[in-house]
Amino acid sequence: MQHQYNIPKVKESKAIKILTTIWMVPILAMIIALWLAFQYYAKIGPTIAISFKSNAGLIANQSQIKFKDVTIGMVTKISLSEDGTGVIIQARMNKEVTPYLNAKAKFWIVHPDVDANGITGMDTLLSGSYLELYGSKSHSEEENQQQFIGLDDPYIDYDAKGRYYQLFAPNTNNVNEGSNVYYRMMKVGRVERVTVSPDGKHINFTLFVEDKYTPFINSKSQFYTPSNFAMDFSKAKMDFTIANFSQIVHGGIAIYTPSQTITQYHPIPENHLFPLYKSLTEMKSKHLASNGEEKVYQFNFQDKITNLEIGIPIKFNEFQIGYVNDIESHYDDVTQSIQSTVFGIVHVDVFDSNATKGEAIITQLVQKGLKAQLAQSMPMIGSQFINLIFDNNQTATIVKNQPYDIFPTLQATTQPDMMAEVNAILIKVKNLPIEKLLNALTSMVDENKQPIQVLIGTLTKTVENLNKLTNAQLFQSMPNEINQSLKELQQTLQTIQNLTQSYNNDSQFSLELSATLKEVSLAAESIERVSRKLEKKPNALLLGDD
Repeated sequence: MQHQYNIPKVKESKAIKILTTIWMVPILAMIIALWLAFQYYAKIGPTIAISFKSNAGLIANQSQIKFKDVTIGMVTKISLSEDGTGVIIQARMNKEVTPYLNAKAKFWIVHPDVDANGITGMDTLLSGSYLELYGSKSHSEEENQQQFIGLDDPYIDYDAKGRYYQLFAPNTNNVNEGSNVYYRMMKVGRVERVTVSPDGKHINFTLFVEDKYTPFINSKSQFYTPSNFAMDFSKAKMDFTIANFSQIVHGGIAIYTPSQTITQYHPIPENHLFPLYKSLTEMKSKHLASNGEEKVYQFNFQDKITNLEIGIPIKFNEFQIGYVNDIESHYDDVTQSIQSTVFGIVHVDVFDSNATKGEAIITQLVQKGLKAQLAQSMPMIGSQFINLIFDNNQTATIVKNQPYDIFPTLQATTQPDMMAEVNAILIKVKNLPIEKLLNALTSMVDENKQPIQVLIGTLTKTVENLNKLTNAQLFQSMPNEINQSLKELQQTLQTIQNLTQSYNNDSQFSLELSATLKEVSLAAESIERVSRKLEKKPNALLLGDD
């Protein structure tokens, strides 16, 4: 039996269909791709070029550009400049940072660096070097630019909330950029710049202090380099202080402001330079405040300058007003000796008075007899310094010379050589017959052994007899004066007995007793006879011996 199936007939369409469901997938993919492309190009900002002296680890299509730790661009190309003196970094920036690409924009390379302050750029060890941007938003597109000159060092934001202070010192005192600034051992800022002064005479420091701490700094403030280790022997004890780890590693500068000046008005003059003292001890020493105006003088001394060193102070009326910065020595064929010339920096502005400049006042003082003289600060070790004193009103002049004016000098006063005197004393002590003296003392002690033993025995018997006497009933009826005298005698003898028994034969006490042994022995024997008499006849003190 055959089954019959009704198969429906499909009518074929003769029309051509362009859009079918199968086309939806590529069309949707194309739309997404176009959208992503639009998003990408919508975010792309301008291409900029940055000039640097050298490339410090940047890699094209890998190194990023950051602004406040946010990635805002990518380095696309690195090439040499046309003259070959530097490199050109081309970068594609994000569109949202376009308003920041103006004349105020600053770029620098962040890379790992190890120096006296420690390790910087630690985040680049994994991610690699990158470019950092500092800038402020412009008000119009006309201010934007595409050519920039990169910085060698990180940019300092002088518009940050706080204040900047300028310091100077003969050398860096181990202070570096990034070192901390302390006030009462609390971090209040950082060192932003350490540079050589334009004239090359000293080192300039730029300090930044946070705004909330600036009221504690005024024209009376002083700056010094704190010690990592300090020992204080004052107050009859020894104090040992060690700085915190951050200060030891990074160094730093400490600020001291007299407490009474904080509430007073002591404004800091514009462009004022504070001196930076190398230690707290130097800061505490007598000195006059200087604003950095200084002059180099030449000193020709006829004295020996064996203990004169670079950096030693120049003083006036015990106040430091400068320091020695160079010493030149040469052989003089005429005198057949070594001649030395000393150059010293004097802070001439400490002599400023009203409208008269300090240098002019120094000239006037020299005309009145002011001269430079070598003096000893520590005679025991012979350390020297330059002291400006008046030569009994003997006039003098500053000799104009190139390159430095010559300051008049005065021969140093003769002072005793402390070390020579100490050496002479030691020689005398060494020549003393110490061994003979010790032998003589030993013989003296040996000779006094027997008298001391006899004295101790006699005193013992005397004390025993007095004890018996004072315990007698008749003794209690004696007059109070005699009673008190005998009691005192008993106590004295007991004390002498204890003392003699407490020292050995070779002690200092036995040596001191050696001169009075005979007198004490005779007195003890007399007391013993009296005690025996009183024992036999208790009323002998009242009625007599008869």
